[in-house]
Amino acid sequence: MKVKIALDAMGGDFAPRATVEGAVMAARELGLEVVLVGDRDLIQRELSEHVTKGLKLTIEHATEVVAMDEAPMEAVLSKPHSSLHLCYELMKRGEVGAVISAGNSGAMMTIGIAVMGNLAGIDRPAIASLVPSLEEVTLLIDAGANTEVKAANLAQFAAMGSAYMRHLRGIAQPRVALLSNGEEDSKGNDLTRSAAALLRQTGAVNYVGYLEGRDLHYAKADVIVTDGFTGNVALKTAEGTARFALSSLREIFTTSARGRLSYLLIRRRLKALRARLEPSEYGGAPLLGLNGAAFIAHGSSSALAIRNALRAAANGALGEAVNREIVALMAQLTANLALPPPSKGFRALFSRMRDRLQRRARESEAARPAREGEPAAASARATGSLQSANPVRDTGSLKGESEAEHAVARQVTVEVMPRISSNGATTGKPAAEAAPSGPATPPALTPPPTPPKPEH
Repeated sequence: MKVKIALDAMGGDFAPRATVEGAVMAARELGLEVVLVGDRDLIQRELSEHVTKGLKLTIEHATEVVAMDEAPMEAVLSKPHSSLHLCYELMKRGEVGAVISAGNSGAMMTIGIAVMGNLAGIDRPAIASLVPSLEEVTLLIDAGANTEVKAANLAQFAAMGSAYMRHLRGIAQPRVALLSNGEEDSKGNDLTRSAAALLRQTGAVNYVGYLEGRDLHYAKADVIVTDGFTGNVALKTAEGTARFALSSLREIFTTSARGRLSYLLIRRRLKALRARLEPSEYGGAPLLGLNGAAFIAHGSSSALAIRNALRAAANGALGEAVNREIVALMAQLTANLALPPPSKGFRALFSRMRDRLQRRARESEAARPAREGEPAAASARATGSLQSANPVRDTGSLKGESEAEHAVARQVTVEVMPRISSNGATTGKPAAEAAPSGPATPPALTPPPTPPKPEH
């Protein structure tokens, strides 16, 4: 079952050129139906360079773009009309079955949580990246979403990765290992030893012990579990080593007549090896644990990488089956290990904070003429016109809101919601630790250029 896919056409280092070209390739070669979300004029300009007659390509206009270096929380709160946000809204309304972006991965995850929520029992989604191995591929999870985690989070990652590999490759009992600095049980740190103890206690996954970084490609496990910081370093190191090896081989075969002759004899094998080691061949990595199908592509994705990410996301039956099994495994894991329930309240908190920031921005904009000498009546008229033009649900002024609601918001913000860094990873530290002392000052925001759509 191929699903309709929303592609963030503005996300990535080479967007919208690479994203549009990749969508055209996927529509022509794979027969996929793709919704290009972003600036309509820029997308149409790129489409004009391709033959698109008969292709299932449509455009959904978005007035805002999340920058690659933008703080994820700021993107959630201040840009409700971004291309990323609109992609998720299309999936929430059932108009598409999957979302892909090569843009800001932190915003991709944070907006996904805010709009779609997590699967039952999941505290944090994780990036699941396929890496080449002696037995085709191995799954590395987490590949960069959560830099600091707890043992319970690693147990959740193990369950999600096991469900994914069971349905992707048909493995009845995927072997699950923890990435560590040695294979002995005494190795590792407090985090890995605690996670190992949890995984030994549960029957939800087939835990086989520790695995060293040097064995990443040697098929000693089907699922390799680690925190997002370590996983991202391991993944980038493997990619860099592969590029170095291919560059060295190219130098050997191009610097002498004998080398060029040798290349003619083995060029087919070398091309196969290059395809196996090339990250763009794998496309995007699924964001497992989200209540929906979301894929994160590399920021430097080429058109080929976008095409292959769309191919991976098109398998709607796989995504639905994986999510169902994740929920079942999490129920078993929680019952066997008595794990604490996952944090709640993210979407409601994001909605309240976004509405409040937008209201303050409107009030600030309306009060500006009065500060510059315009009569107060004109300022009041401006305020009224802005409020009527922006149908965002008013949650009431700060003074009128109950102290109980503020207490809940403060508790969720400081104690529950992990701090999300600008590179997209959750650190697990309370937001209060990262914020400077003193009264909080809301960011100065400009009202959106078009009225936001009511939330569904």
